[in-house]
Amino acid sequence: MAPSARQSRRLHQPYRLAVTAWGTLALALLAFIAGTIATAPPAHADDETIRVTVTNDGQPVEGAVVLVTGDAGETQGTTGADGRAEVAVSGTGTYSITVDPASLPEGVGTPDAPLSYSKVSSGTSYAALKLGASSAGSSTSPGSQSSPAASASPAASAGSASAPAASASSATDSTADNTTGTFSHQLATKLVRGTVFGLILALASIGVSLIYGTTGLNNFAHGELVTFGGFVAYVAMSSGGLNGWIAVIVALVFGAAFGLLQNAVIWHPLRKRHVGLIQIMIVSIGLSLFLRYLFAFFFGPNKLVMPQSFDAAASPFGVSLSYWDVWGSVIALVLLALVIWALSGTRLGKSIRAVADNKLLAATTGIHVERVIRVVWISGAALAAVAGVLVAFYQTVSFQAGAQILLLVFAAVTLGGLGSAYGAVIGSLLLSWFIELSTFVIPTSMKTVAAMFVMIVILMVRPQGILSAKQRIG
Repeated sequence: MAPSARQSRRLHQPYRLAVTAWGTLALALLAFIAGTIATAPPAHADDETIRVTVTNDGQPVEGAVVLVTGDAGETQGTTGADGRAEVAVSGTGTYSITVDPASLPEGVGTPDAPLSYSKVSSGTSYAALKLGASSAGSSTSPGSQSSPAASASPAASAGSASAPAASASSATDSTADNTTGTFSHQLATKLVRGTVFGLILALASIGVSLIYGTTGLNNFAHGELVTFGGFVAYVAMSSGGLNGWIAVIVALVFGAAFGLLQNAVIWHPLRKRHVGLIQIMIVSIGLSLFLRYLFAFFFGPNKLVMPQSFDAAASPFGVSLSYWDVWGSVIALVLLALVIWALSGTRLGKSIRAVADNKLLAATTGIHVERVIRVVWISGAALAAVAGVLVAFYQTVSFQAGAQILLLVFAAVTLGGLGSAYGAVIGSLLLSWFIELSTFVIPTSMKTVAAMFVMIVILMVRPQGILSAKQRIG
């Protein structure tokens, strides 16, 4: 029997509330951003600087002469007690950054090659040089490749003129953590860092799981939603002068809007025309490639460093964690808890689960299936955007940031069970711990391969994943 008008209004009330809440938040934040940009003083040429942090085995190097070479010539600056030097440059463009070997303390080697750094925004940009006793490979460049689950780059709230310099310009594993110390300390390091990255991975994975559960689509463009969030936060902090917390909120709102736009322009019309899932999946692959190289066109091919602090904020079990390692984990935990609560304790969550179980049956009970899917796309994209910000703080942001963790996202969702939001969380944590612990026996550069091995084994032993129920195949 069809529901009455009053029952229909009551069933649709959660969607109206969700849309109203998102709209109010978006308008408030857009007004705030517009006001901030309108009142911000214009940048002048003499304000163009690159703030470089020079460290040796994690410790700041004082008195190092930093040499920055660009089209307009070479400029230099000297690091203070905090290892930071602010060097004036002519504006945006590509610069070569190195240090004068004569200014370094005895036993500290210079990088094998200068750091190639792309300054894409006006004002102060951030870069870093990691030196080491041997100097081989110790300097990191924005364009170098890194593992998605690399060790955390220390971070803190930033965006103000007094914000400390950023950490390494690309994510690398801590040499001290991987090669020195007792076994118990190395184990603690890997478990703590695995937990930090696992929570970020869970935030990115839960959207994939929800979208698959409600639409049946394996969205290969989900990684670009992660990248989008990182770039939004980078622009908000480096050009808009906002601090990290505001940047996270801005990325969440813009990510939600991007998800709504994608669903309205691409996915809803395809579903309305009853296009097959294989064809839709191919569209998602094409969209992924288009967005990835669109990001590269606007932001360049190099890795970009978020404005953040290099100082440790906490040391659980003797493992140094930065400000954004700590608060990024808290943000991820809170958002994951809110999603789990919403799915299990709200009318909207029950509607999402009903659509995931059986769309036709859900529609006959008065649930507006397309509205539910729209909310899922908005929520999944918003969570992915926040994950992108945390990934940018954890390592760096580049046009390939989301693509580099996409396989890990699919592996985590597969491990936990396709379509299960709870499984995505459990699978992400287990996968992150495994790939960190695998570096005891395999090189760090191969730990992503270990994640793929886990996914293959799980599919062979338990195809439905850890938390999903068995289903007849075929």
